Amino acid sequence: MENKDVSPEGQAPRKAYSYLRFSTPEQRKGDSFRRQRSMAEAYAAKSGLELDQELTFDDVGISGFRGQNAEAGKLALFLEAVRSGQVPQGSVLLVEQLDRLSRLPPRKALRVLEDIVDAGVDLVTLNDERVYTQGSLDNEPMDLMVSILTFMRANEESVTKSKRLKATWEQKRQKVLEGKPITERVPAWLKLSNDRQRFIVIKERGDIVRRVYDLTLDGWGQHRIASQLNEQGIKPWGRGQFWHRSYISKILQNPAVIGTFCPHLSEFDGTRKRRVPLEPVERYYPAVVSVETFQEAQALREVRKAPQRGRHAHTPITNILAGLAECPKCGATMTRVNKGSRSKPSLVCSRAKIGAGCTYRSVPYGEIEKAVLDALPKRLQLLEGATGKDTQLDDEIRGADEVVDQLRERASNLLNNLSLGHSPMIAQKARETEQQLEEALAALEALQKRREAATGRTVKVRIEKALEALQPVSGDVNVEEVNQRLRALFSRAVIQYDAVHVEFEWTHGGSLDFPYSHTFTKWQGE
Repeated sequence: MENKDVSPEGQAPRKAYSYLRFSTPEQRKGDSFRRQRSMAEAYAAKSGLELDQELTFDDVGISGFRGQNAEAGKLALFLEAVRSGQVPQGSVLLVEQLDRLSRLPPRKALRVLEDIVDAGVDLVTLNDERVYTQGSLDNEPMDLMVSILTFMRANEESVTKSKRLKATWEQKRQKVLEGKPITERVPAWLKLSNDRQRFIVIKERGDIVRRVYDLTLDGWGQHRIASQLNEQGIKPWGRGQFWHRSYISKILQNPAVIGTFCPHLSEFDGTRKRRVPLEPVERYYPAVVSVETFQEAQALREVRKAPQRGRHAHTPITNILAGLAECPKCGATMTRVNKGSRSKPSLVCSRAKIGAGCTYRSVPYGEIEKAVLDALPKRLQLLEGATGKDTQLDDEIRGADEVVDQLRERASNLLNNLSLGHSPMIAQKARETEQQLEEALAALEALQKRREAATGRTVKVRIEKALEALQPVSGDVNVEEVNQRLRALFSRAVIQYDAVHVEFEWTHGGSLDFPYSHTFTKWQGE
């Protein structure tokens, strides 16, 4: 084949740039990097090209099967460098073979090649020294056919590999269902047995996990638990030097403590990566706490996440609906008001109380409390155990998880590209992607909280605890404890005074309401 790249005598040599891609970072350490680099150097020397040693484009750990290298990787940066003039028109891009360029479906992969040659750059595949140009793709059918057939083969290989990985996981999953370990990566309180057939609890670490849960149920916060462990000189696990609140939080929300394994499967659909949660496997690990303890800890965590009461945070709670009661007109908090020994406490809209525009209505607090203590237990007993799996919510979470994975990968690629030099376009894209990622993470977290709250077992435990607080075996009702249990079950309680109802909204969606008998006073103002 005639070499099209030799520069005419007396002219400056054409600039050549090397593009290398590796599916995994480990490949850079092996022979693949050396081979691709040496092939580019040898071709440039033979063809009289000046190989740029400073401006190189390496996509490390990026799969061409998903097209991220062309969308936000170094290949995208190369095209921008051509369009901005940093890479001169008429330059040559050197790649080992076309599958390094793309492993997308042939129709989409061809667009990547066309974008390069249309930008005024010739592309050389070093394995066969074929030169692709605008003219060759337009006028030489063999070049077009070779490129399409090569892209077809590359895509088929990637599809086959993806199917094999799925099949391998299915084999592993069968072992999981049989109770056989499939990996040495386990929670920090466990280890693999010497015969590699089972998991074993590391006694002193298992004791710490149980202690964390016991202290949590006793009302301790995560920061306080971490501080006590540090004060007692208990060494943390892993590489950390101290216990941190964040790690206590991870222990408290990890279902592995009750023996549940939550696997995920990564799927690729064209250019999209999907991280699909699979069905949790119960009793895969040895449990270190009971299911009831775990679920109760989740309920308390949700309660503590609720907004605090500002400067009155340490004042004893006297309102059974503190943090829950809301005005039906404006949605503001309804607070407990007591004007003295001659008057009875009432619930009043906080906005109306300070003259901020809402209607001032005084609802007798005693009647609301009595209705809650009398009617709510009966309603909860009827609903106990009636919860189930929300498949629609699971689908929403899977979709949100996909979006987060895609945005994370895109942001990582864009930020890596900025390390090569200043690029206003990529910098702007990076900022936009980071903002989108923050919004996507917030949406995913909200959905996960809804699913956690809606889990049948979780709701059942919360109802049981609420009933225990509402109907104590002995003694009077503890208002603060009832309030805490209600806030674990409900997101708000709207005092519908015109309809004479209290409407509770569940944390996982839906509502229940019941009437209260009262004679309220209409205030025209104070």
